[in-house]
Amino acid sequence: MHSWRAGYLNELYLMFYRKKIVLFVVLSALLPILLALSLHALQPILGLIAVSQTFPIQMLSIYTSLWIPLFIFTMVGDLFPNEIAAKTLKLALLRPNSRYQVYGTKIAALGSGIAGILIILGIVTFICNLFTGTSAGFTDTFHIFIAYLAAFVSMFALSAVFIFVAQFFKSASSFMVFSIVLYAAAKIAPFLLSSVSAFSPFSYTDWHVLWLSQTVPSGRLVTSLLFLLSSWLLFLAIGYYKFDKKEV
Repeated sequence: MHSWRAGYLNELYLMFYRKKIVLFVVLSALLPILLALSLHALQPILGLIAVSQTFPIQMLSIYTSLWIPLFIFTMVGDLFPNEIAAKTLKLALLRPNSRYQVYGTKIAALGSGIAGILIILGIVTFICNLFTGTSAGFTDTFHIFIAYLAAFVSMFALSAVFIFVAQFFKSASSFMVFSIVLYAAAKIAPFLLSSVSAFSPFSYTDWHVLWLSQTVPSGRLVTSLLFLLSSWLLFLAIGYYKFDKKEV
């Protein structure tokens, strides 16, 4: 347990050592503020409400569709292909750590990164609501909290797909390009073949919206949750198989 904790803390340290990850964190906090200020400036012209009570959910939908997937591509590329190219993964495996421990600490660090982005977004949008006088009540805040938890589950499940994909690459740049193309193709696929959406983790980036609806049956929520958890376990398992067999 001590070695796993040390490995996890080391991955977190390396994550914040990378300038691109720090830039992601900073921009994650700035983007909602800039959007809120822009809407507030346009309010006299367009007659719109600058920031409504649903602002945290609106920003969450933008982040889960574009921003957090881009963060996942970047971080997974650094955790796996980039470390192979830089030979740092070989150094990690020279320590008294098993490949399972190294793989697990990287997944935990990625999950912490995703959670961190969501926490920053939630806090910043909540503060924006306070300053504009549109803060939600206790019930609405609780529903928003549930939506953010659901978003974490869907994003973590999505990250498992790209962890698996990363095992086929030795270059972070080529992995990044392939991931963007794959993600775009997977988002377009349901428009061409509707049956694909039911069996694709890519179709659940807005899964948090279902938790806000009063008309969605609980059985559907449970079924979709089990699907996401199963997808997460499946892709992590086959990803570990490839990772365990990989020559570094």
